[in-house]
Amino acid sequence: MDKKTARERGLAARRNMKPEVRNEKNKLIADLLIEKIRDASCVGCYVPLADEADTEPVIRWCLGHHIRVAVPRVCGSTLQFLEIFSMDDLEEGHFHVREPKTDIIVGPEETDVMIVPLSAFDEQGHRTGYGRGYYDTILRRCRHTVGAAYSEQKTDEIETDPWDVDLDEVVYA
Repeated sequence: MDKKTARERGLAARRNMKPEVRNEKNKLIADLLIEKIRDASCVGCYVPLADEADTEPVIRWCLGHHIRVAVPRVCGSTLQFLEIFSMDDLEEGHFHVREPKTDIIVGPEETDVMIVPLSAFDEQGHRTGYGRGYYDTILRRCRHTVGAAYSEQKTDEIETDPWDVDLDEVVYA
């Protein structure tokens, strides 16, 4: 399936989910992600938009277990990851996404696990984002990448371009 179609289907599936279903899936996804990062010393993680798989419980868990957390801020055509120490270190930034207001840069290669948002994915680890390629600019530098998604976002196959970077795995419910 071409990227645009996969992206549109994945976004529609997320938006049309009933709130009680979304809440249950978010809890399962957070539990699965926490199992993946339990032994990490530094985790890169996106801060979710309203209809994305909710990573806030994961961020809070890391902060409560003394695991460093780095979240993205848009810088030109790429992402810069900055360490946060509480959820209060976030403010509204580009595209209405909460971004760090701290200034401690964490390189993607410093993270043990990078948790990545997506609009659609397939079994091969191909993903679509929102079409701007921000994550593709940093994923090659990450030790281990994990997408977070709802099962409704899964598709049979996504066509890729040479610059696309596959995820190591996707956690979904």
